[in-house]
Amino acid sequence: MEFKSPLSQRILISFILLTTVVSGLFSFGIMAAINLVKEDLVTAEFNRKFPDILVDYERGQTPDLDLGTQFYSGTEGLPYYLQDLEPGFNEVKSEQSSFHVLMRKEQERPFYLVREDTNSGQHENLLQITVIAGFFLSVIASLILGIMMIRRIIAPVKRLTDQVHNREKLLLDAPPLSSGYTNDEVGRLAQAFDRTIGMLQESLLRESLFTSDVSHELRTPLMVIKSSCELLIAKDQLDDYTRQRIDTINKATREIQELVDAFLTLARGKDTEQESASLTNVIHRALHEWQQQAGEKGLTFSLEEGESGQERLDGLFPAPLLRTVLNNLIFNAIHHTQEGGVTLTVQTKGFSVSDTGSGISESEKQAVFKPFYRGESHSRKGLGLGLSLVQRICQREGWDISISDNQPTGTCFTVSLKK
Repeated sequence: MEFKSPLSQRILISFILLTTVVSGLFSFGIMAAINLVKEDLVTAEFNRKFPDILVDYERGQTPDLDLGTQFYSGTEGLPYYLQDLEPGFNEVKSEQSSFHVLMRKEQERPFYLVREDTNSGQHENLLQITVIAGFFLSVIASLILGIMMIRRIIAPVKRLTDQVHNREKLLLDAPPLSSGYTNDEVGRLAQAFDRTIGMLQESLLRESLFTSDVSHELRTPLMVIKSSCELLIAKDQLDDYTRQRIDTINKATREIQELVDAFLTLARGKDTEQESASLTNVIHRALHEWQQQAGEKGLTFSLEEGESGQERLDGLFPAPLLRTVLNNLIFNAIHHTQEGGVTLTVQTKGFSVSDTGSGISESEKQAVFKPFYRGESHSRKGLGLGLSLVQRICQREGWDISISDNQPTGTCFTVSLKK
């Protein structure tokens, strides 16, 4: 069963309901006990006086009765409210008053000892008012006491919640959460959070160190390859085929270098200094680099600018990350397009990459961003990490990425940038 109300409110309601039930049962018990005691007292008094009254009646003498007490023998002249009574104690009411009646049968003859209860109504009303007032006072007292207790009980839970929500607690030098709590349920919960946060910190540290170390170690061989390619290209005796192959190696080295820079940027965090570039520079560089690859596959690769596209071209963005996002989307579009072309469109808030390929089904539009997902209808080239990396970068920078269908065929990826 799912509860949407706060825990403190549920505890308070439960406490008030429990108090209400207990107070109600207690009040009912008091009323029942008073009635039973009153019945026993009146019955005992009547039983004590009844033999003497009966003896006086049999002797023909007037019974010695207390004020307000009446004695009846038989059913002749019997008031209507005394008729059809069972033997024993009875409490009856007439139009004007109420009576306590002890009815006994002697030799099949009924005898009635009747006492008018002149103060019964007042006593009962006063008793009911007292019991009801006590009931409501107990409920109000339980409400006040419940609020005070809940504030005291829930305070450590609220404090722990605020501490967990505080992102500074994820820092390595932050004190343990459990240091400020006793060894009770809340303290053990804080200890569990400490263990979980500790494992999370270790995992994040391992990931950051691994990414940083691998990226740093790759930089040296990449620089060697790039320098060697530049030296070879500078030689005049190279034929066109060899020069083209070296240029391809140089281009692939540059792409790996940009990917390494992107990984380093992701590992270092957002507060560190990083290379910045405008959207204009990144787009024109990508246009120059990918037109040849698209042409080799028989595809067109064009650039379109919207009416207000210049609004975003003046901003500066993390160059390694923006290039990685754009290059992955262009590569994905060219790779999955067999005929037609790819269009890079500069928009007011970012850019979009559309193709004329087979498109992506609705069921796959969310799955394409999962790591290692390559799709059933697409080729098995690659590991399926490109779009996953794109989404990770967009989430880190606060950029929005969406997928839509391109008309008449194909897919369109739209990225909205935020400074």
